[in-house]
Amino acid sequence: MRSKIRIRDKNRIPQAISSADSFNGRRVRVGYFGSGHTQMLAAVHEFGVDIQVTDKMRGFFRYKFGISLKKTTTHIKIPERSFIRAGWDEHGPAIVEKYQRLIGEAILNGVPADALLYALALEAKGKLQDFARDLKDPPNVELTVREKGSSNPLVDTGNMIGSMDHKLE
Repeated sequence: MRSKIRIRDKNRIPQAISSADSFNGRRVRVGYFGSGHTQMLAAVHEFGVDIQVTDKMRGFFRYKFGISLKKTTTHIKIPERSFIRAGWDEHGPAIVEKYQRLIGEAILNGVPADALLYALALEAKGKLQDFARDLKDPPNVELTVREKGSSNPLVDTGNMIGSMDHKLE
């Protein structure tokens, strides 16, 4: 007695190849885009800056804060408080590892590249925002703490951290 065996195979290789191609050359960017006040503020904190002291600035400090800057003070240094680069150094490897595992499943299951990349962007953005909120070093100087009422160096109104954005390219 012969039995009939019928094998049905759905060849999904062409769809998987097409799905894989949709990831090719794509990038996720997280940070600040454009050239407004928030972008400038983020760059100052990310890289630090030395601000040259002018006579006008000396007058402002006397008027606003009651502080006379010493004649020997030629620059005010805002220290680097890297939250994008340092945040990525801390969280990036785990995020990349997770998405390297997920990309194979996404390709085989036909998940659109934009959906997976968007999820990656949101996760990275959230981790960088948390890192910025938790950053404590270097601390604010006493005058800054007094003026803003907080010692958290990167949090004042929350606008800068909340304005972080992401792009898919």
